[in-house]
Amino acid sequence: MASLATVSINGDTLALAGVLDFESVLDVDMQGQQWLQDSAPSQCNVDLSKVTYSSSAGVALLLGWLRAAQIKQKTLHIQQLPANMAALAKVGGLDDLLV
Repeated sequence: MASLATVSINGDTLALAGVLDFESVLDVDMQGQQWLQDSAPSQCNVDLSKVTYSSSAGVALLLGWLRAAQIKQKTLHIQQLPANMAALAKVGGLDDLLV
């Protein structure tokens, strides 16, 4: 069974829901990159309050979006980072970037 993650955009916020893993992040990444490239404002947010699980692929996804935002001179704020993502970030020494 394939993992499912969904993206919704409301103004300055891109909201993710579901499972972020190696199966689901490719489609999610394309949508987020497109949003950052085209219509995200200079101050934008990623809301993770409805993410039910994330593997390290989800952490990598956020790092890629932070880099893409930086390249476009935008500030991306991560909101409601799930506990398991925060733990992965801490183990990887990335908690200053994501938490």
